[in-house]
Amino acid sequence: MAQQSQAVAYAALLLAGSNTPLTADNVEKLTKKAGVNVPKQLAAAFVKAFEGKDILSLLSVGGGQGSAPAAQTTQAAAKPAEAPKAVEKPKDPEPEEDVDMGGLFD
Repeated sequence: MAQQSQAVAYAALLLAGSNTPLTADNVEKLTKKAGVNVPKQLAAAFVKAFEGKDILSLLSVGGGQGSAPAAQTTQAAAKPAEAPKAVEKPKDPEPEEDVDMGGLFD
């Protein structure tokens, strides 16, 4: 079933990329040419789910830099202002100990 669903999804992408109408018949033709037998119900359900939607525009949403700043401002607006955190002082480095290497480097 997963292979059939994947074949239907790829067929829909191919149809959208070639400006061919997304119909159950077109999906079935492409999947048969690919060697995958897809039930008519699966192709029809997929076509119905994307009826009236532009598949290529759905893929481009959120993929570019245009939507990232909007998401950041939304998250920033949702959080209340926080008080600045206290800066911790760095610890003093511990003195190195002399290790007896058994005269190896004498």
